[in-house]
Amino acid sequence: MHLGHQSREDEEALLPQLSVEEPIRTRWSSSWRGNFQSFSFRVAIWQCLAFLRPSFLAKRSPTSEASEKSNAPRKPHSTEYLDGVRGVASLIVFILHWAHVPYPSINSGWGFKDNTSFWLLPFIRIIYSGAAMVAVFFVVSGFVLSHRFVQRMHRHEYNDLLSGLTSLTFRRAIRLFLPAFASSTMAFVCAYLGLISVPEKVDGKPFEHSFSSYIEYLDMESNPWDWTMDFSGFYNPQLWSIAVEFRGSMVVFLLIVGLAKTRTAVRLFVQSFLIVHSFIHKRWDLALFIAGMSLAELEVLLKKPNNPSARRVVNVLLVLAMILGLFLCGYPRDHNTKTPGYMWSKYVWPFGAYRRRFWLAIGAMLFVGPVAFLPSVQSIFLTRPARYLGRISFALYLVHGLGNRTIGKWLLDICWDVIGKEGLWPYAISFTIASALYFPLVMWASDVFWRGVDVPSTNFAKWFEKRCAAPESVR
Repeated sequence: MHLGHQSREDEEALLPQLSVEEPIRTRWSSSWRGNFQSFSFRVAIWQCLAFLRPSFLAKRSPTSEASEKSNAPRKPHSTEYLDGVRGVASLIVFILHWAHVPYPSINSGWGFKDNTSFWLLPFIRIIYSGAAMVAVFFVVSGFVLSHRFVQRMHRHEYNDLLSGLTSLTFRRAIRLFLPAFASSTMAFVCAYLGLISVPEKVDGKPFEHSFSSYIEYLDMESNPWDWTMDFSGFYNPQLWSIAVEFRGSMVVFLLIVGLAKTRTAVRLFVQSFLIVHSFIHKRWDLALFIAGMSLAELEVLLKKPNNPSARRVVNVLLVLAMILGLFLCGYPRDHNTKTPGYMWSKYVWPFGAYRRRFWLAIGAMLFVGPVAFLPSVQSIFLTRPARYLGRISFALYLVHGLGNRTIGKWLLDICWDVIGKEGLWPYAISFTIASALYFPLVMWASDVFWRGVDVPSTNFAKWFEKRCAAPESVR
């Protein structure tokens, strides 16, 4: 309606001007409508530009300014540091997916075939150990999803536990799949426009880009019934983990219901048994979710010893465990049993390709677990950059794959054309400049996606739950 009216205005502009005999009211009304529409259009443009502004540059509300002026800073909730852990982990996944194509050598470890690059050293390679960070995601999810319910178990608040759990279970699918579907739709549109390429074959069969292929992809992306963890992500390859996340969440919720009224020792025994059982059957993903639930139980249950000497001993052991976890998180993808520092894994169960996922899972558990008991380490993930990454972490995970294949690739190709890629230094300089230009763009896109898709999806899930809820019985 608005566009049609505007086109009629353009046509009328070519006609002769109104005669003097025409009523003044008609001219005033037409002028008023034009001014109002012009004003509304300017307001809409301004609101759009304001929305595209990154959230950390937006003007703060009077309430937030007043709280900042007060001398009482906001105390973070007990698991807020885990948002920072998740944010940093999401950034590391993005770095891996951005760097491993131009630098495939990062998939191997330091010392393999005399490759002694500084960036391949065990602890240095953490900055792009994306597969290990997926394992960290699963441990953190198990911890965060179960923590409040474990607290209610210890307080015997079973009614509140059941009420909160039913709400969270109802909203979980919407919370995960709706933003993922939005990201996949963007990838499908980009493929339709020729901005990204799709594989020629999927599962050995010719692949044809079409709307039916898009529907098939959404079905695979949201399929929790297939217990394999990989599918042909021909539109958004990195989103294989969304269905795994949903399935792991449901397993945690089931364990909460089944173990809510058992003794703590029974809960820990059952969870430990299931972790071992899952690892034996190569379900490293479920082992990590259950391990997160066990860590939440231990965090609620255990108190630091009052004896200062005993506290120091415990802290030293926790730090050593965390260091070992970080070392295992650097387990290389390729040639791991031929890499110095990791050759021992060739002679230890498990054998075959599964060993990498297993040791990355153990590393994630050994890293996240000690952090729950080390406030000094938690403070790192409570800094403003880490907390900001935590807010946009899910959006960054959903957006970066498409960004890498479009604007990121375009910037890298331009830098290679202008600076060159023949030789070590021109190649590295081109990659560095392209990264410096691209990283702020992908962060901005993630910020916009977070506010435009992720947050509204969360609000929609809450609204939809209220609409579907049965009326409370009147006593």
